[in-house]
Formats: sequence, structure tokens, C-alpha cells
Amino acid sequence: MAATFIPFLVYFMLTWQHHVRSSTVMLFPMHSRQTAYVTLGLISSMIRSFMVGNILIGLLLGLASTVVFWALNVPFFYFVGFISGFLSLVPYLGVVLAMAPPIFVSVGHLPSSDVLSLVVVVLGLHMIALNILYPKLLGNRLQLNPLAVTMALLLWAWLWGAVGLLLAIPITAAMKIVFDHVESLKPYGAWLGE
Repeated sequence: MAATFIPFLVYFMLTWQHHVRSSTVMLFPMHSRQTAYVTLGLISSMIRSFMVGNILIGLLLGLASTVVFWALNVPFFYFVGFISGFLSLVPYLGVVLAMAPPIFVSVGHLPSSDVLSLVVVVLGLHMIALNILYPKLLGNRLQLNPLAVTMALLLWAWLWGAVGLLLAIPITAAMKIVFDHVESLKPYGAWLGE
């Protein structure tokens, strides 16, 4: 039921973003409005860069998976490669989810040695994404330390399940931006940072 309202929510958030931002700034006392305006701008920029970074990583993983799946003669490699690449982005469960589509379409079509090669390739691509692509494309933009990211993933997954896993990093990065701009919360921002 709630999923049907998401397109409307996105539409109104995009069309009313300037009104929402200026109205939100007006909620603060006069001496804090400039800080609130800057903070909201930084959060907006961080969310944009997080989304663009994830899309770029998903496209790179999808392209690499497609090429490898083509070389291994996986049926429907052009669909399965991109699905596997984007599923690899899911925190913690990504590698398992990324393995499922190529294995399912390969059962009965490929020898077991090629299926084992699929598992190794997906695991390798996932490790490359986590250890090279994520730090290069997202690490500098979010400025969160690995301990804070891990704790955030655990906390938000416990609170909201799978949705919490997807939203944990942007929420925590937004909290860090707020902490960095509120004098009494700056020690917490320093703790979350690199």
C-alpha cells in the first residue's frame, strides 16, 4: 500500500524542494538560519553524490558481469549481468543476491565447473567493488569511518530491516553533516568521520 505513494512522494519532493528547503530554514532562529541553509545544501549534495556513485558502481559491475557471463556462455547474459551487478550493491547480502540470478539461469545449461567459475567471478567482482570502487567513488564524499558505517548498518537494519540496510549510509552521512555544523554535537561528528 505504501509503495503506491512513493512516486507521488518523489514527485512532490522534487517539485517542492525549494519551498521545503526555505520553509525548513525558517523553522530555525534568525542567528542559525545561515548554518541550517548550508547544512541542508550539504546534505542534498551528499545524497546526490551517493546516488550517482551507487549508479556508477552498479553500471560498472553490471558491465563487467555481462562481459564475463557472455564469455562463460550464461543464458540471457545481457540481463543477468546487470541484475547481478546491481544486486551486488545491497549491503551484506549483496554477494549472495548477486550470485542467485546467474546460478539459476545456468543450472542445466552449463557444466558444474562453469557454475563454480560464476561464483568465483561474482565474489571477485563484489570484493573489487567493496575494496576499490566504493572507497574511490564514495569514501571521500561521505567521510565516514568504517566502524561508524558498520555500526550504522547494524543499527538501521535492526530498526528497519532491509530498508534500513539501504538507507543506513545516507542517513548516517546526513547525521554527520548535521553534527559537524552544530557546536554541541561536533564531537559526535568527529567520531563518525575519518
